[in-house]
Parts: sequence; structure tokens; C-alpha cells
Amino acid sequence: MSDKYLTVVPILAYCVSSITMTLTNKFVLSGFKFHMAFFVLAIQSFASVGLLVLASKIGGTIKYRPLNQRDMKNWFPVAALQVIMLYTGAKSLQHLNVPLFTVFKNLTIIAVAYGERFVFGNPVTRLMLISFGLMVMSSIVGAFNDITFNLFGYFWMALNCFASASFVIVMRKTISAVNFKDFDTVYYNNSMTLVMFLLLSLISEPWSAFMSFYSMAANSAELKSYIFSNLVSGISAFAISYTSAWCLRTTSSTTYSMVGALNKLPIAIFAMLFFPDPVSFGGILAVIFGFAAGLVYNHAKNSSKKDAPLGQQILPPPASSALKDDEKNYTGKPEN
Repeated sequence: MSDKYLTVVPILAYCVSSITMTLTNKFVLSGFKFHMAFFVLAIQSFASVGLLVLASKIGGTIKYRPLNQRDMKNWFPVAALQVIMLYTGAKSLQHLNVPLFTVFKNLTIIAVAYGERFVFGNPVTRLMLISFGLMVMSSIVGAFNDITFNLFGYFWMALNCFASASFVIVMRKTISAVNFKDFDTVYYNNSMTLVMFLLLSLISEPWSAFMSFYSMAANSAELKSYIFSNLVSGISAFAISYTSAWCLRTTSSTTYSMVGALNKLPIAIFAMLFFPDPVSFGGILAVIFGFAAGLVYNHAKNSSKKDAPLGQQILPPPASSALKDDEKNYTGKPEN
């Protein structure tokens, strides 16, 4: 098997799983009567843990650190921040269309960059500032051309950007402290968030109305669609975790981060085709600005890595799962 094939396959797998994850989440969180975000995220965490355990039993090559009290205590702040990040991301997707979500998600990169500068002393270069300007411009253009302006969507998006940046920085510090590998992170993230999501779902979501509605024969077709969509969402959650690690392992951090930036455009295009949200010229322009900003930022980030002394270069943390597409966006982390 050629080296080209060995690199193209994981890149394509990563792109397909990322697109599927984002579009499925949007459908599940806004296409049904009940928007049970905690429940959907619990399904994703359960699927990621279950499929990871199954893959380790069948293949034998996938290994992860068993849960233990010391590591769980150290990892708890990361898991708690991930719960906040994924829930606010889910609420954002519920109220905003996917192209706008991808545009505003770029603002997280700015928060991460300045957070890393404050915590780790990482430089913010001139090229990064140019990319930040493009990100802000794309967000302004997107907001002004948002035909169905939704204040709740922007509120949740602002919280998501803050939570995502906090998650990235705390996770990066904790990974080095506990010495986690790729699948250790996947296993701990999803095992711990699964419990949190289930408890939060049982406490805060309308289970009585949910069960009553779907127990009616007239709603059986929607129930089947809901179950199938969540099944696809759960499998996609594991797929994005696995293919992220696969892509990073078989290519490079530069290629991985560049694919993450390039992948925003097909996600936005597919969303425009598959969802009934109105599309404006300004909205398309915002996506293009955001796409360009991602490319410029990744080039700037990778250039700064090459210039950094050996031992101080920053590698992207391993991917976990979730509205997992969030995590791939962070090459300083990271991803939905």
C-alpha cells in the first residue's frame, strides 16, 4: 500500500466523520419537537466509550488507561469544562444555522491564542493578528447578514467561545500533568462526561413530556427518525475521536490543522444545501472570510512552531469526542 494512500484515507475519513457529526448534531438538536441537548450528548459519550472498549477488545492495538481515583480527580476540571463547552455548543447549533456557527466558532481561536499567551507565554505574531482581523470581519459580516437573527443563539455562542477557550487551556495543562495519550483522553473525557450529562438530563430536561409524546402511535415515525439520528450521532462521535488521532498519527500536526481549517467550507456548503435556513450573499461572504482566516491562522501557527526552539514547540492535544467538531479547530488546542 502506497504512502500516499496511507495518508489520504485517514484525511478523508476525518473529513467525512467531521461533516457527518456537525450536520447530524444540527438535525438532532433543531429538527425534532424536543431539543434534549444533555441527552444527545450523553448518547454521544456512551457511544464513544462503548465503541472504544469494543475496538480495544477486537483489535488489541487500541489501549487506554483504566479509570482510577487519582487521575479522575485531576481530570475532573477538564471534564466539567467539556460539559459546559459541549452543552453551549449544542444550544448554539439549536438556534444558529451551521454556516454562522462555523464563522463565530473562529472567535474561540482568538481567545485561545491570548489565553495561551497569558498562561504559557506563547507569542502572538503579526500574521496571527491578520488572521484575527479576518475572523472578526467574518463574524461582523455574518451577524449583519443574519436574516433570522436569534439573540439566544448569539448568547449561547458567546458562552461557548469562552468555555471552549477555557477547556483548551486547562486541558493542555492537565494532559502534561497526568501524561495522557490519545485514547486515554478519549476514554476519560467520555466516561466522566457521560455521568454528568445523564444526571443533568434527568434533572433539567422534560422527560415526562418526551416519553408521553413518543409513546403515542401517531408519533412513531418521528420516534424512529429520532432514534436513528441519535445512533448516527453516537457513531459519528466515536468516529471523530478515532479519525482525529489516526489523521494526526499518519500525517503531521501541520496537515491535521490545515485539514481542520479547510473542512469548514464543505461543512458550510452541505449545511446550506440540506437545511432550510435562508442563505444570503453576506452569509456566504462571511463563510469565505472565516475560511481564509482559518488558513492564515494555521499558517501563522505552524510558522511559529518551526521558529520555536526544540522542546518548546506546541503540539495539538489529542482529540476527544462530542459536538466534537469543536475540538479539531484548536491547534493550540482542541475542536462542536
